[in-house]
Amino acid sequence: MNSGTLSRRSVVRGLGAGAALASGVLGNGGAFAQTTKSGAGGLAPPSNGSFLVPIIRKLELDKKNGLDFDINLYSDPSILYSDLASGRSSHIFGAIYNCANFYVRGVPVELLFTISTANHAFVSKNPDIKTAADLKDKSVAATTSSGFYGMAVLFLKQNGLDPRKNLNILNSPPSSVQTQLLAEKVDAGLLFDPALSNMLSQGYHLVGDMNAGIRQELKMQDDANVWYLGCYGRKDWIDSDPKRVAATLKMWQEAAAFYNGNAAEADKIISDFTKVSVEALALSRKLQITKFLVEPAISEKKNLDALFSGFKEVGFLTDVPDAGVYYPWKKS
Repeated sequence: MNSGTLSRRSVVRGLGAGAALASGVLGNGGAFAQTTKSGAGGLAPPSNGSFLVPIIRKLELDKKNGLDFDINLYSDPSILYSDLASGRSSHIFGAIYNCANFYVRGVPVELLFTISTANHAFVSKNPDIKTAADLKDKSVAATTSSGFYGMAVLFLKQNGLDPRKNLNILNSPPSSVQTQLLAEKVDAGLLFDPALSNMLSQGYHLVGDMNAGIRQELKMQDDANVWYLGCYGRKDWIDSDPKRVAATLKMWQEAAAFYNGNAAEADKIISDFTKVSVEALALSRKLQITKFLVEPAISEKKNLDALFSGFKEVGFLTDVPDAGVYYPWKKS
């Protein structure tokens, strides 16, 4: 794909649903110099996108791999994506569909590797609301600008529901979704971890199987990974030092391996950093809500392409990216 030149307006329009960019998005971003510093960006706690960060720091996995992991964590996703588009960040850890949005709009980026699968669901305290079909004509709080909502629309569609016709969707920021649920102002809410685990620990239950519904709607295999978070970077940063890119992948793979193999210790490290309770983290593990799987993105191309098609179907992508969006990892 020819990255070419693009206007600020085209980038903002392309990212609109998932991450509207801040002003000055296309400021001059110079080429990245050879350095061990990462120039990375990511989502701040309580986003699970930050969970592996304290593990990397605690175990000094960056130094082990010859890196200086100076990640900048953002509370505002729009600024995270803005800084990547402008060149203020070299690579970021965020919603994979936004990488596709950047790419199809001409921003020179490549998708490097996956981080975690989708960890969102509808929850309710009403015992009569157990399946997606039970949500018909009910009031549902959801953050409609989030990519999670795009995936939820696919789940609803698979179950014969249209949020514009037979559900009462109340657009709310994530914190407000929890507040409305606790105040019983809505029948159900769309949440993602760790808020999801927190509500499940307070007597709320899952409504249907979100990922299973998405797989069915997109004709994916029953055991296919439904990805959400990944790592992607600017081509100038990637091309300037492929060994640094390979070290970044290895660093995250080692962090994920520690998370998956040392539950108690990993959860304590994450809890101290994010202030999410160990109990909520343990529940997430038990229910297999948050799953960290760090793989070269190109190895998951079939599943990612299916998800990109789904995001286009529900209006979160203007087009499905071609194969050039995937970084062509070389076999070592």
